[in-house]
Parts: sequence; C-alpha cells; structure tokens
Amino acid sequence: MKSILASMLLLSATTTLARTWTDMQGRKIEAEVVAVKTDRTVGLRISRGKVVTVPFSTFMDSDVEYLEQLLARKGRGKLHAVEWSKLNKAFGLRVWQDNLLWDDSTAVVAKRMKLQKESKTDFMENHRAYPLGREKVLGESVYAIALYGGPEYADSLSFIFLNIGDIPPETSEKIMKDQIEESGTRVRDALVSLLGKPKRDSLGNGNLREKVWRWDWNEHAIMLSLQEGKYTALRIMTTKRADQAGRVAKLTDDELKKRMAACVERRDNGDVLIHNIPMVDQGPKGYCSPATWERYLRYLDIPSDMYLLALAAHTGAGGGTYSNEMIDATKNIISSNGRKLTDSGSTPTVRNVAKHIDRGLPIMWRLMSTPAFQRAANNNTARRNGKEIQEKKSGQTEDTGSGGHICLIIGYNKKTQEIAISDSWGPHFAERWVPVADMEEASFGKMNIIRW
Repeated sequence: MKSILASMLLLSATTTLARTWTDMQGRKIEAEVVAVKTDRTVGLRISRGKVVTVPFSTFMDSDVEYLEQLLARKGRGKLHAVEWSKLNKAFGLRVWQDNLLWDDSTAVVAKRMKLQKESKTDFMENHRAYPLGREKVLGESVYAIALYGGPEYADSLSFIFLNIGDIPPETSEKIMKDQIEESGTRVRDALVSLLGKPKRDSLGNGNLREKVWRWDWNEHAIMLSLQEGKYTALRIMTTKRADQAGRVAKLTDDELKKRMAACVERRDNGDVLIHNIPMVDQGPKGYCSPATWERYLRYLDIPSDMYLLALAAHTGAGGGTYSNEMIDATKNIISSNGRKLTDSGSTPTVRNVAKHIDRGLPIMWRLMSTPAFQRAANNNTARRNGKEIQEKKSGQTEDTGSGGHICLIIGYNKKTQEIAISDSWGPHFAERWVPVADMEEASFGKMNIIRW
C-alpha cells in the first residue's frame, strides 16, 4: 500500500475537478474520483489519466466521510463539484450536514438553522424566522426564512430577501422597485460565482406562475425569483418537484375526504374542532389574507406560498388585499387541483358553520377587526381555559388596530354558542373561542370554503 501512495504522490497533478486528499500520515495528493465500489475502495485518476485503486481506510476521516457519501449516491448521478460545506459557508447558515437535505428530519434542519417551530400536524411541519434584514444569506439581507416538511423529512426551503410587504409604505414606488431589483441582482451574482451560470425555468401555473433562475446542485433545485417591484425570493426543493413546476402528487377526492373527516375532534365539553390546520405566521406586515389562504391550501395538500399569493392578488405595500382579487388569483390553483371555491353565506352562526366543520372544512371569514373584538376573543378564550384575563397588547398590528381582516373558522360549540377562530399571527392565535353575538357583530362580507 505504501508503494501505491508513493506512486500517487509522485505522479499526481491538479485537475479541474480534482480534490485534495490526505492520507493517514498527513501526506496530500490531488486526484479525481473515477469510481467508488462496495468493497470500500476508490478509483482515483492522477496524472496523465492514470487510475489507481486504494481502500477508503487510506485516508483521513473527512475524506472517508466524503467517500461514504459518494458510495451512498451510487446510481443517483454524479456528485456536484461544489461541496455542501462550501454552500453552508456561502449561505452563512448551517443548511446542510451532507450532500442531501431531503433525508434530514425537518426539526433537525430547523435546529441547525435556528428557526422557530410554527406548526406541526399529522401530515406536515413548518418552521419560520423573521430576521427582517438583520441577518444575511448569500451576503444579502434576508427578511424571512421558511422551512417546510412532510411527516418526517424536510421538503422545501425559502428565503425572502426584500419584498413590498417589508418596505415602509411611504417609500416611493421607484425606490422600492430599485431596491428589490438590486437585491435580486446581488443574490444572483453570488449564486453565479458559486454554482455557475443558471438556466431559466418556471414554477406554478396561471397567474401564480413565476419565472426563475435555476441552479441544480445534486438533488436540489435552487431557484431565484425576482418579481419586479414586488419581491426577491430564493426557493429550494427537490429537482424532481422542480421539474414538475413545483407540483406534488395530489390526494384523490376519497383520500382527501377521509383525511379531513379524521381531522374533526369532538371534545367532552361540546367543542367540535378541526385540527391539523398548519399555522402560517404572516409576520409584522398586513398579509392576513395571503397567509390565511396559504394555510387553507396547505391543509388541502396544495403547495402554496403567501408571498406569491400576495403578488398574484396585488397586495399593497405593507399589506392589504382585496378579497375579490385574492379569489380571482387562487381560482386557477384551486381548480387545477380538482377543488372548487364556494360561498357559505355571510352570517357566522353555529348552524351555518357546523355543516362544514363536521366535514372537516374550515371557513374563511372576513370581519371588521377592532380592539374591542380582539379583547372579547382573548378574554373569552382565557376565561374558558381557566386563565387570568390580561389586558396587555399582543404586539400584533391587526390585534390592536381596526380594519378589514380575514381568518379561519375552525370549530363550534352548540351548548355554549361559541365559534372557534384561527388567525395567521402565530401559534398563540391558533385557537380562540368567540361568542356568536360578537361574531355576528364583526362579520363583514361573505364566508368561503374550498371543497372537492
């Protein structure tokens, strides 16, 4: 074995795709991997095309770990020349622990990236952070980070660098547009220097379709979306899903009906409640409508993103969405997934909501949110949970001011004449119970459901 190493050291020469290898004696060589074998040997190409075969055990632990990863990838394509550790360094985050993110637990990835758990249901899990420009990814200020996963593993990741919802409304349209354009250009330049020239691709369809620059790294599609004057976003998902424009295999009507019926919980106190609705925290901006629609769509197993929904519905600077524009924006994605949007009247009585809740169908409810209504919701929920009523503000803009708002109706109690609502303001607002009289007084416009 020593003679083989000696020969390699004498003959080795740096090649474009070569790696620096270190043997157990600390000696270094430059060579390119030709093949890894199940007997834990590796064929290395050194100078003049000569190939030598040596055992994994010849090298230091870091090289052996790299070879193990190559071995695990046999039959899955060639490993990208850029190593995962280099991506982590460029991103400024511990996103990867090896060359594949998609076999990592969602919670483990979130812990590495220091993201807070937003929600976990029987079918999905998501974590989020709002750095609001105080941290950088790829050298650019990032405003929001979201990680999504299925029951076990991570399946997508997104970074929002700059968007209309996070720019002060008093900023001029031209300055806003220029800032977003410059942000996207800097991110693109950083990725080009790291992964080379991208190809053009698209995600979604209809008015929720966006053009992206795409880089494929191992089994990851890294896609940059620069929506003029609206936002700069980076999305990472499996290459297989990206090849399908971001779509996933959908549930059949029967499968969906069965799943949703199983999500209805009946409590001893008379509460009837839908669980397994994911939380999406809209953050410190007026994205209640996009966030609520994302929650409903994901509950129906339809991938969605509140920033893309906000773009399609022409959400204004700082937030604010007209309900008819959001309905128009989502018609295509709803119908293409075999579902339909229907009205459910305008009065949130127990009788009106029960027929939908019993089938596992949440209701999108529009209301005029006021401090008085929010106090009533908070105080009533605290009282029924046996907790002390607190008058302090929550810190959520929509919770402390007056204006049009949308949330989900997720339950009812016939005995107490209360209705359960769920707001897109984080886990603390996932379940609040409101007397019907307060609901009727605040109701503003139609209610909607998405069904098969």
